[in-house]
Amino acid sequence: ETNEPAQIVFVQTRDSFSYTYDLFNENWVCLERGWKEYNVDNSEHWNLWWRASGFPANYYKNLSASQFINHIPKGSSICRKDNLVRNLRCMKKIYGTIYDFSPHGFNLPLEYTKLAAECNRIRLISSGDELEGFYEDKPIWICKPVAQSQGRGIFLFRKLSELNYDTNTIVQKYIEKPLLIGGYKFDLRLYVCIPSYHPLTIYMYQEGLVRFGTDKFSLNDLSNPYRHLTNSSINKLGPGYAEMKDRIGSGCKWTLKQLRRYFQQAKIFDWLLWHKISALVVLTLLSHVSDVPQTTNCFDFFGFDVLIDDLLKPWLLEVNLSPALSYDCDADRAVKKPMLHDMFDLLGFPLYNTGLDVFNIFTDECKENYSNNQPQVGQAVGRWKKKQRKSGVKPKTSRANHRKDDKPVEKNSRNWGNDKNWCHPANQEGGWIRLCPIGESTNRFTYSNDRAAIKYNVAEVIKFTRIAKEVYKIHPQASECQLNEFLVNQMEITSDLWMPPI
Repeated sequence: ETNEPAQIVFVQTRDSFSYTYDLFNENWVCLERGWKEYNVDNSEHWNLWWRASGFPANYYKNLSASQFINHIPKGSSICRKDNLVRNLRCMKKIYGTIYDFSPHGFNLPLEYTKLAAECNRIRLISSGDELEGFYEDKPIWICKPVAQSQGRGIFLFRKLSELNYDTNTIVQKYIEKPLLIGGYKFDLRLYVCIPSYHPLTIYMYQEGLVRFGTDKFSLNDLSNPYRHLTNSSINKLGPGYAEMKDRIGSGCKWTLKQLRRYFQQAKIFDWLLWHKISALVVLTLLSHVSDVPQTTNCFDFFGFDVLIDDLLKPWLLEVNLSPALSYDCDADRAVKKPMLHDMFDLLGFPLYNTGLDVFNIFTDECKENYSNNQPQVGQAVGRWKKKQRKSGVKPKTSRANHRKDDKPVEKNSRNWGNDKNWCHPANQEGGWIRLCPIGESTNRFTYSNDRAAIKYNVAEVIKFTRIAKEVYKIHPQASECQLNEFLVNQMEITSDLWMPPI
């Protein structure tokens, strides 16, 4: 869901700027870190350009060493539903059932005849059985416009005659038996950061959101979006949003931590589920690595939507470009602000990147403009300094780097302008856990082409998934910590494993 305005830019400069206050969270986080908002009078003196949509090609070419943008060229191709279906289908043909985590789908209008043949095939198979209840036994399909977000244009149908579309669309088999909580359908919104595709480096945030429908799930009513769609932009407008719902309460969001506590209470052992989800994320991004050029000072930030069925199998629904960062409820506040602070630490964006004394910023300008719910800049500085001291890293100010603006970024360098090197990525930064490379993974640098690197990484994920299943089968009574230790030892890795908090 991308409900933010088009762009936001923060700068490194000594000039005086006025602050503007918005509803989007990345603005507040930048202000808390001592950054200042861009002013058009300062030409190219900016550091971070954050847009909901992608950038034209020339923007990537003209970056200086101290300038960063929040999209990688061609990195957003899997955020179009038709591209995602196509890429995952190709990978499944090559690598087999390891890619069996996306519902079977068709791109329309190009593949309409294939969809019609599939519907007829299912009808012929079903007609051999008793005809009573035949209509209810027919599979349900879900139709999604490829370039829409926030649940717009989505509907469900059983008969091909009910399909009506006027734009490029995908049709997928509907997951008819989702895992329910209190009778309500839900999915997961997971946050993923990719600072490099060459070599592929993937981080996923430990915390995330659980998004509920606000009417109880039922296949008898396919036209009710509050039963079948979990988009919060839809459900917060529903009649059941503010009601106290069974097991869920009011609203339509939990954190992953709340979900895990529910699983504990319901005696649902979810250890293997989370490792399947981390494998799903890596495999999805591997499906388009070869289409993405090598870049510097660029990163991608995606929202993965994952559904869990009643057998605890995760299904990828879609990948969102620039996921919503605004606050609708307490769950948003608990997840999004710390996630962004940790992501900026991960990417090497320091608190002192304004070239100004952060306390002067606070006293000179913020006193006049901040209200009672102001960003606490001084507190943020203290937390960041403390974190840097614990990690043994000397806190940076931008005064030493302030004259880098005129230095162009090296296009073929693996080092960013702030000296971040993604050939040797950190295992963890705050709540961001590295998913890829798995372990130290020095072997990934021996491959001279994308195809070999992709094959190697898929093999690593297959190995990881197989060993996780074996460990779980051999030690069904072991605790989560013990299972993680067994898995790490079997994989011979030293990095942390991604797992939501509990």
